[in-house]
Amino acid sequence: MSFNLNRAEVIGRLGRDPQMRYAPEGQPVASFSLATDRPAKAGAKPETDWHHLVCWGKLAEFAGQYLTKGRLVFAAGRLTYRAWEGKDGKMRHTTEIVVTELIPLDRRPEIEAPGVEDISDEAATPADDEIPF
Repeated sequence: MSFNLNRAEVIGRLGRDPQMRYAPEGQPVASFSLATDRPAKAGAKPETDWHHLVCWGKLAEFAGQYLTKGRLVFAAGRLTYRAWEGKDGKMRHTTEIVVTELIPLDRRPEIEAPGVEDISDEAATPADDEIPF
């Protein structure tokens, strides 16, 4: 019996806010980069690996609404490889993780309202039933 598996799991920080766009059929698509640190040998400087991730549908809407640069997330999905011809005529290649699971691992950053100078911590903290995850 043959067994095949195409699954990637990463935990890291977003390198930029998710870029939202829509497929011709109107389906939402979010793409973003995720940084993970590669374990370094003793005395060596740690290295960072960058991963390209793409989400579709409701997951893309979630990413666009709740994720921002610097957020710590768990992402799982399948690896995919794409190739295309660039504007300069050269072939380009990329490897992406098509995300099927996306879990923020840190608290959502507080957003200050413009013009509000003095706000208590209690008022700035959302109630548990307001947190979407």
